[in-house]
Amino acid sequence: MTPRNGTLKFINLHTHFSLPNNELGLVNHSVLLPFAPKADQLYSVGLHPWNLDQAKGSRWINHLEEALKHPQVLAVGECGIDRTLETSVDIQTEFFMPQLQLAEEGNKPIVLHAVRSYSDLLQLKKKTRSKIPWILHGYQGNAETTKQLVHQGFYFSIGTTLLNDRQKLNQSLREIPLTHLFFETDESTEIVESIYIFAARKLDLSSNELKEQLSQNFNQVFLK
Repeated sequence: MTPRNGTLKFINLHTHFSLPNNELGLVNHSVLLPFAPKADQLYSVGLHPWNLDQAKGSRWINHLEEALKHPQVLAVGECGIDRTLETSVDIQTEFFMPQLQLAEEGNKPIVLHAVRSYSDLLQLKKKTRSKIPWILHGYQGNAETTKQLVHQGFYFSIGTTLLNDRQKLNQSLREIPLTHLFFETDESTEIVESIYIFAARKLDLSSNELKEQLSQNFNQVFLK
């Protein structure tokens, strides 16, 4: 399952579908659903901010704690803060913090859902002095926001939005250290290789160079 041996695979940091044989990454799984891992997949498990109402009164945190004991679960998430929801940021934070605590206790990275909330998560990371990797999935921030997040050690996973070739995200891509970069397909049926090809062109790299770097990143963050 690891890219340490043999042919390097394309890293697909975050998806909701089973990964093909030439990709390696994390299949997202909601803690509210029964966890029955496939033998050849790796997972992140968490409580999405969209699902907080369903979680109230449940034993979701116990289920998450149990799931994180499974060797195929490499990260907590996706979880985070979404300012487009009616649920207050304070309540969302109340659900986020115990997930962060479990990630800290298990020394696992946390995969973050962030909508209009980069500043909230930036402040939380500073306040908690968290040392585990914080990975912003589906990242779409501007260059200035990216610089602030880079300074605090965030990791960035960029999805198919990059293929729209918009100046804002292209500029942000160039601000991200290669050691803190990932790509993902999320709920898209696009192949992640397409994002590699596009990003490599923007970064003046070959697709193979990018593939090697992101494999190293995955090893460092998840498999060390």
